[in-house]
Amino acid sequence: MRTSPPWWDPLTTDAVGAELGITWHPPAGSPDTDSGESRSGTMSNGALDAEDARIREGKLLVGTGPQVVRRGVGYECTTRWYLDPAEPDRLWCALGDFYPAWLWVPIEPTGDAVREVLDGVHPRPALTRLDMTGRSRGFLGWRDDVMVPNVYSGEPVEINGHDLDRYHTFVGFVEPQAWGSNLLDDPFRDDLGSVRPIEMIAASKGTMQQRLGRVPSMTWRTLHSRSYLSYEIHTRMAVCVAVRYRPAPESHRPIIARAAELFGASFPDDLPLDVIGALTCYDYSTEADLEKALDPSGDPEELAQALRIFAALHNGDLRRTLRLREYAGHPHPEVRRQLFIVAAWYRYDFLLYELALTETDPENLAELENLIQRGAGPDTFNAFGDYFGGEPLIVDGDGNPVEAWDDDEEEEDDE
Repeated sequence: MRTSPPWWDPLTTDAVGAELGITWHPPAGSPDTDSGESRSGTMSNGALDAEDARIREGKLLVGTGPQVVRRGVGYECTTRWYLDPAEPDRLWCALGDFYPAWLWVPIEPTGDAVREVLDGVHPRPALTRLDMTGRSRGFLGWRDDVMVPNVYSGEPVEINGHDLDRYHTFVGFVEPQAWGSNLLDDPFRDDLGSVRPIEMIAASKGTMQQRLGRVPSMTWRTLHSRSYLSYEIHTRMAVCVAVRYRPAPESHRPIIARAAELFGASFPDDLPLDVIGALTCYDYSTEADLEKALDPSGDPEELAQALRIFAALHNGDLRRTLRLREYAGHPHPEVRRQLFIVAAWYRYDFLLYELALTETDPENLAELENLIQRGAGPDTFNAFGDYFGGEPLIVDGDGNPVEAWDDDEEEEDDE
């Protein structure tokens, strides 16, 4: 016989239920949890599936709501509340019905705790990039090592725009619409309900273009926290994820730490749960993971690659980027070559000058001086391998199309 815990009546008669649109279901008549198979649409692995099943086991569904609607498709995503009869002194919150159990948040069963766990999620805030004080960037890997499921076969393929876009259409943690680096903010209305495919095509026209001079990127808005999740390709090869977000509530922090441990990732301790969910099965490395490789006395090949990753991670942060100057006089040519690529690609004149001051090879010095004098034009490489049916892939600041080139075209390769 399932009985209600002592806190049941005080919580279910609290005004929080009506305020947030929660419907409570007495444990006596509550269904068990579902099969435990996540419907998030993300990649997964055996360890995560086992953790999901372990946490989910024995819990009863005792509340539903509030809901959010996934933009453009009209799908209602419902918050779920669970009780574990073996631990009746707490309540578990799943922000969405597709959330794996390792992202469920245990809370005290009080009205204040219910409000806090949904803070910044319900009601959903209307945020622009300037509203998001949290920023993080992680390195996922080199372009030929980062895999996404193929649109048709489901088999892993090298990251590309078409498959990445289709993959995120089915990832429940994000809105299905993406935009390119030509746009700094989400171009789609938050109140965009269920629309016909032809209407969505019209609404999306031109939104995926890349801006000449900016790092090529594809950005999605996450479903609950409304964060910006951007996949970036730096120096044609380094794949990073950049996130703009508002810090997650305090009650989420232990779950974030646990997810970081499960992933073996260096997530910020305030990264929203829907961002973590969207990054399921991706590696996520930060500067802390590079420190050993950044030792100037270490292996020069590892150092050279680490510097290129470091530059990508801190693009836009001049204070951190200035650290690159420390390596300009390194004796190994591969280290200096990678710094040259970084300086040319990001147009870091200060680094070119540092390299010129210490370069001893006459040919390399001449090339550096030539680049300093004439400058380096912005890259026009089609990093995501996109094709927009004749529409321009890259545009300049005035919206004029710029000719792009692909991997299979003849072009000088500085990788």
